[in-house]
Amino acid sequence: MKSRVMVQVADRRIEPDEHEVPPVGPKEALLRVEACGLCGSDVDQYRGNFAAKGIMRYPVIPGHEPVGRIAEIGAEAARSWGVGVGDRVALEPHLSCGRCALCLGGAYHNCRSLMPPGAPPCYGYTPRDVGHGLWGGYSEYIHLHERTMLHKLPESMPLALALLYQPIAAGIRWAVQVPRTAMGDTVLILGHGQRGLGAVVAAREAGAGTVIVTGTARSAYKLRLAEALGADHTIEADREDVVERVMAITGGRGVDVALDVVPGAASAVEDAIAGTRIGGTVVLSGIKAKDQVVALDVEAVIYKELALRGVYSQARDAYVEAFRMLEENKYRLERLHTHDAPCGAK
Repeated sequence: MKSRVMVQVADRRIEPDEHEVPPVGPKEALLRVEACGLCGSDVDQYRGNFAAKGIMRYPVIPGHEPVGRIAEIGAEAARSWGVGVGDRVALEPHLSCGRCALCLGGAYHNCRSLMPPGAPPCYGYTPRDVGHGLWGGYSEYIHLHERTMLHKLPESMPLALALLYQPIAAGIRWAVQVPRTAMGDTVLILGHGQRGLGAVVAAREAGAGTVIVTGTARSAYKLRLAEALGADHTIEADREDVVERVMAITGGRGVDVALDVVPGAASAVEDAIAGTRIGGTVVLSGIKAKDQVVALDVEAVIYKELALRGVYSQARDAYVEAFRMLEENKYRLERLHTHDAPCGAK
């Protein structure tokens, strides 16, 4: 049996192809993909930014946010994962060894030891010439490695809602769990993409007192959506001075937590540091363009005793909370799902 796939073979070049589906072993499974979410990192990958930075290489089947149904599963996998043929599941993208210090310490999403050098251990990024090659969500099928982390979804959850699991989980970890956002905190979210919007609902769910979101005038509808999801203030970063507005909102104190989820723009890091209070926390997740240089205000970091944290992805506790929020859906999260692209659409 062969799976239809979309393969990225070069910067800005994705081609249709077919790929042989390997046999399923006792600890493995085969997932028939129903849909795959589109992340901002998929855009960076398509443009060639990740290849230029050595994060991944071609050829690769993209797509790291897949939801689908189990088409075939080995007996040991069925026991360990607790799923069977026909069950709908969502995949965590990372593949970890389960034995290294990172895995044993709970940071399995940072494990790099499962795949050979130059092959990111991650669905959607592992090259096609590694192992069976059927690693990405832009495919009819994904062959599930025995180290796959997955989550069984309730049949009552609409597919369009389930596909938001990664941006919501990212918002939970990046805006709440890592900076330890507490009830009443003021949170600045720089960026109004899906992960920025996911951070809005996560901060609001955690009891943040004030949520501020930056974006651009050309995408003002995203700022309106941020407000609908719970943001108290929005700032058009291409028309306003972000730090001046933040200081006006906070009475000159600055925010407790600043999260940068802006891709490409180095100025967001500078605004985050300048707008955070003494003793506050700055969380960085926005990957910058290869020609962007961040002018880090080291003195501000020192004199304000800021905590700087980088975040790469999310782990199981964030996903579990994300699926709880999606099932409850008190924030009407389906508003984050804006477009569908049928298979083969151009």
